[in-house]
Amino acid sequence: MTDPPRVLCVGLATLDVVQLVERLPLPNEKVAALDFLIAGGGPAANAAVASARCGSETALVTALPPHPLTDLVLADLRACDVTVHVEDSTGEGPPATAAIMITRTTGDRAVVSPTGTAASERDTPPSLDAAALVHGLDAVLLDGYHRHLGIPIARAAREAGVPVILDAGSWKPYTPDVLDHVDIAVVSDDFAPPGTEGDPAAVIDTLLALGTQRILITRGGGSVLYRTPVGSGEADVRPVPVVDTLGAGDFFHGAFAHRIAELGLEDERIHDDAVWASAVAGTSLGSFGTRAWLRGRLPHER
Repeated sequence: MTDPPRVLCVGLATLDVVQLVERLPLPNEKVAALDFLIAGGGPAANAAVASARCGSETALVTALPPHPLTDLVLADLRACDVTVHVEDSTGEGPPATAAIMITRTTGDRAVVSPTGTAASERDTPPSLDAAALVHGLDAVLLDGYHRHLGIPIARAAREAGVPVILDAGSWKPYTPDVLDHVDIAVVSDDFAPPGTEGDPAAVIDTLLALGTQRILITRGGGSVLYRTPVGSGEADVRPVPVVDTLGAGDFFHGAFAHRIAELGLEDERIHDDAVWASAVAGTSLGSFGTRAWLRGRLPHER
């Protein structure tokens, strides 16, 4: 038997309170929830869950305060086979908590979350040993949050020859600083650097000008666009029935990181890697919440 690939995810962990509703409430109206879920959330945390489900030995580095609600987040992630390293856990109050409503008929989500507080740089340097954390890894995934943790780890990973993947859901003022330390940028169709208006060709040109040589643009249920030093194209996404879209993008990133960790970073294979990760993410769309899909079989297991 060979050892499983090893993935480290770095970034945001939240507490998600998810309600399934027939429709969103109007002002001053109450609606009854059809179902509900309390689980860990956040881009890096959900990506770690997907990576672990795909078969990687997966850890998450994040910042969480000492609080009873943090214990719920940690318990959920550990139940999903994710090892959690908590840094800078000296803040006061609860962890970032997301209130989420999923519309039953469409699977669309409405999210309220104070995650912007995790985007700011901390004045106190982290206590982590980045070189020790990346030792023996096969891939690192950053979500751009807690970059005071992510950038030192990404720098150490690249020095060790470990590929670094960035999940960039939207453009932020500090995004160029993070891009300096990654090998692959996986951005959403909401990612719109200044002057691009989100046009895919303009986004790719901007990222290339910033030194990013490998770029994927995910577009929900549409094809994934990609550009590498050896070519560009589209990776088709297979249509699937949609019950809930929550976390699907995060699960794509986690599956993609697992695939890179397992097979290595090869530009000629990026198309196939995107197709494979899309199939894993598609599995999550068929059930309510971010955890029920973990109990089913993944496409490559059937």
